[in-house]
Amino acid sequence: MRRTITVVGAFLLSLLFIFTSCTYKVQPSVLAMNGENFSALNKSAVKSKADGKRNRFLCYGFSKNQIAHFKNAVYKNTAAALSVHISFDSKGKSKQPEYPFALGFLYEEDLSLIGNDESKLLTRPLFKGDYLECQKDNFKVSFSVSSTQDIPCGFFVYTTKPATVSEFRITEAKIGWDNSTDVPLFACGADGGRVAWNFSSADFSSAKSIFPSENALNKVMPKIEIGLFPLEDNGTWKKQMSVGLDFCGERIDLRLQKKQEKVMVQSGALRKGYTEVHAVSHPELVSSMMITANNPGLSKNKFSKVLVPLKTDLGLVMDWPQRNWRVEDYELYQWYYFPEVLFFDFASYKIQNQFFTRLAYFVEKAGYKGTLVGNDFVENKHGYNAHDYKAEDLAAFFTTAELQEFTLNEREYLLREILETNKIIVKNADGTYSAGKGAVISICRESPRYLRYTFLAHESWHGIYFIDEDFRNVVSACYNMFDPESMEFLKKFWETQPGLGYDRSDEYLMQNEFMAYIMQQSFPNIAPYFLQVAGRGSVNRIQKEGAAYIRNTEAQAFVDAGELLNDYAFEQWGLACGRVSLMIRD
Repeated sequence: MRRTITVVGAFLLSLLFIFTSCTYKVQPSVLAMNGENFSALNKSAVKSKADGKRNRFLCYGFSKNQIAHFKNAVYKNTAAALSVHISFDSKGKSKQPEYPFALGFLYEEDLSLIGNDESKLLTRPLFKGDYLECQKDNFKVSFSVSSTQDIPCGFFVYTTKPATVSEFRITEAKIGWDNSTDVPLFACGADGGRVAWNFSSADFSSAKSIFPSENALNKVMPKIEIGLFPLEDNGTWKKQMSVGLDFCGERIDLRLQKKQEKVMVQSGALRKGYTEVHAVSHPELVSSMMITANNPGLSKNKFSKVLVPLKTDLGLVMDWPQRNWRVEDYELYQWYYFPEVLFFDFASYKIQNQFFTRLAYFVEKAGYKGTLVGNDFVENKHGYNAHDYKAEDLAAFFTTAELQEFTLNEREYLLREILETNKIIVKNADGTYSAGKGAVISICRESPRYLRYTFLAHESWHGIYFIDEDFRNVVSACYNMFDPESMEFLKKFWETQPGLGYDRSDEYLMQNEFMAYIMQQSFPNIAPYFLQVAGRGSVNRIQKEGAAYIRNTEAQAFVDAGELLNDYAFEQWGLACGRVSLMIRD
């Protein structure tokens, strides 16, 4: 018993030390956070109940440890937030034209106002609302503090309607709303905001108060997560269910997968930065809109290298503003739906060649496979305009270089570092490399726009092929029952056309390219594409009869194979031939 009194006494002394300016005799609240009770700075805060009449303010003080925890959370993430659960008493009729409520922070200079002139607390930035607008009697509100602000010593809840507060937590900073559960959450930035029950839009224009507005050393722009109510039926590949989002004039359509729960939009992908977002089609399918911090580890390091990818739908890569790239030479992405696949977008062919040309000859070029060509090939020979490599080939390339003590260029060593960081290759004790899990694909900003779309689809299908055994099995079945004369035409095209030079003895490569050449364009364009290939002069000079056969059959074998692969892709992932993204930007 004596020990209990001593502990309680010490606790009250610490509160007295912090809140000497408070006119109310400080005592512990019944509520706690991080294992410690708050201090109740006024009588109504002791039991966390306000009658909304004489007692409208619930004022709480943080303990020293709670302040330290808040400060550490802000330091680690550039911002943090206090989340509070508010429950209103719904009994009785509303007699007033409005019933305002608010959440705000307390600083040491505010403590003398408590019990004296509390109304002055309502003159600073607040997260506020009106009970008459509320569609439920209980919900959570989250108010952020940024690294540019002082850490508060407490907080208050103001209400003109009888209410109880509970479940206090220090959480990540965020702005937006979440209506996916029985208790909705509303969150605002450091500038305050208003609780709005319009579950079809969100205002992120104040995000600059808690998040970086550009990518820099140790700074990375935040992400926007859009929650979705899962669908059992997402339509057909021709008419797929979608949600349309308008980011202040920039339209992004979200084609939906079955049972999909959320999507992510990196704020750096948007043309106008922090802005309002409105669901302009099927808003009833949206369960949340929230902007939150990215992992600080995504920022470029002190050597101006980006090693960790940004997670995104590939549909946003095409027009991602280069001013928002984390480094000038390239941007590195992680495919949102296939996280084992890394995706490079390069500023120029020259940079891409320095990363991948020697690797291209090592992996695919007939007559060079398994060999490390010299730097003259990297600088002067053509590799590919876009690239794709699986983990096993990447590990073999860097192992060969290690065993031969071959000096690679700086870009290739950077590639190796990126692959190791993302566990696509794993370094062994003897300096060699084993395959981890995943693949790498790339395109380049120097390619014409129409080719970038084709390359994006072509290389992305390769990425799925590398990591998904079931997909490889479907492709293999399709390949083995394909029309032999059409297959011979295709293989001879790969073998003889300048810039290709595929090794037709590599069965894995043949099946992979067979799939990608069919699926790189939309289903209606499969026949026109192969008829166009069969009409080329360079093709007819080499295989006149084969080209004639494709024209005479109207490339029907390719159409039949495409239909099978297209149906499988839509059923599995909501994708389709020529379409490897679910986000379509206008």
